[in-house]
Amino acid sequence: MSTTKEQTRLRLLDAARKLLLDRSFNAVGLEEIAAAAGVSRQAVYKSHYASKAELLLDLVRHVHVSDNLDELVQPIREAKTGVAMLEQTLVTIVRIEERLHELSMALIAAAAFDAGAAAAWRDRVEVRRGALRAALVRTKADGHLSAAWSVDEAVDMLLALLSVETYHELVVQNGWKPARFIEKAWQMCQDSVVQAPKRRASN
Repeated sequence: MSTTKEQTRLRLLDAARKLLLDRSFNAVGLEEIAAAAGVSRQAVYKSHYASKAELLLDLVRHVHVSDNLDELVQPIREAKTGVAMLEQTLVTIVRIEERLHELSMALIAAAAFDAGAAAAWRDRVEVRRGALRAALVRTKADGHLSAAWSVDEAVDMLLALLSVETYHELVVQNGWKPARFIEKAWQMCQDSVVQAPKRRASN
């Protein structure tokens, strides 16, 4: 990617982040984002954004990279057991949501009426589902998945427990600290899903 094109992309992403979070997905047009970035509408298309949904998805990916969120994933890769991997997956999902929550809410709102945004949101949910499934498959292989749960059911339940909507209700609306959310979610997981010595989640 050329330097000029990348600079244009970064200006568009910066403008989009400010406008979309200050207002709403539906209230901001590509023309307005382009104007705020100081570029033409044609420059938006040259940056490969055919829609606001595509731009929003790229913004989420950009923040993931610029905020170095991959460092939060490393403990999952280094986990020595399935239970440790599951714990770190839970912690990572919440900590990433803490950084991206406003963008997540914007993407959910856009998904309600934009097919591109809906597809982008499903893609992000599937990333979470895949991480939880990998941890639970390993937990089962270690003999530490409760007999009361299949892997599929446990994935579905934990995905709901760790959803953006649950995070918003507890952390944003009810004032929980993310660390408390992690602690209580992991406690529920230990009490029901896993068969292993209990220990507190790393915050």
